[in-house]
Amino acid sequence: MANDKINRNSFIPPYFQLAQILEQKILSGEFKPGDSLPSEKDLGKEYNLSRMTVRKCLNVLAERGLVSAHPGRGTFVSRPALDRAVFTFEEYNKEMMRRGLTPDAQLIAVNVIKATDEIGKKLMVETNQRVLYYCRLLFADNTPMALERKYMRFNKGRPILENELQYKAFSEIISAHNEVLPVSSRMLMRASLVADEDASLLQVPPGSPVLCLEQFLYSNDETVVGWGFFIFRGDRYSLVSEVRPLKGVE
Repeated sequence: MANDKINRNSFIPPYFQLAQILEQKILSGEFKPGDSLPSEKDLGKEYNLSRMTVRKCLNVLAERGLVSAHPGRGTFVSRPALDRAVFTFEEYNKEMMRRGLTPDAQLIAVNVIKATDEIGKKLMVETNQRVLYYCRLLFADNTPMALERKYMRFNKGRPILENELQYKAFSEIISAHNEVLPVSSRMLMRASLVADEDASLLQVPPGSPVLCLEQFLYSNDETVVGWGFFIFRGDRYSLVSEVRPLKGVE
């Protein structure tokens, strides 16, 4: 809106005009994630609107995920949910930087374990065969965003350094450890509820919604050389499906 003013002659309702003004201030960075918006009373005074009109405006912003109301404290700018899930460690870093966030990773665990029945079936190895397991927690601006758990065939003769596990992509780790180059992958995504242990790492309540992305990596001969999954926080990720007309369809 021009000069951040409410146009009384516009066909657009005043509450929606104010929502547009505040949305622009949020998107421009004038109001940053975590900032408190002016109170309903102050906004009403500044824009000469009733508190009911201001409240309706804030409801619009909340529905869009731009703000969240905290009774007794005020209304705060939300941290934006990502509009797509990312599928590799490299893509995660690029997506965070594209959004002006600083990515980081913390190695939570690395162990040589005996394959359970499930892990054995996924990796196409015998139950109790030794496999290498690692877990990383992915951050953006020091906030945990996703958890990554990965498994690969264990090669005793090719040890891996912890800093490789912390910052390298899964395909690079497999190549370094087993001298096998993954050439293809398969992804399966599903909605789920976070387990207690993962909830603690992601700093969300147990049972919170998450997006779980299962990943298989294959060698040239279609052997599974790596398996695992990402767990994305449901409050920070959403999926967007874009539908366009097919060619030849009017």
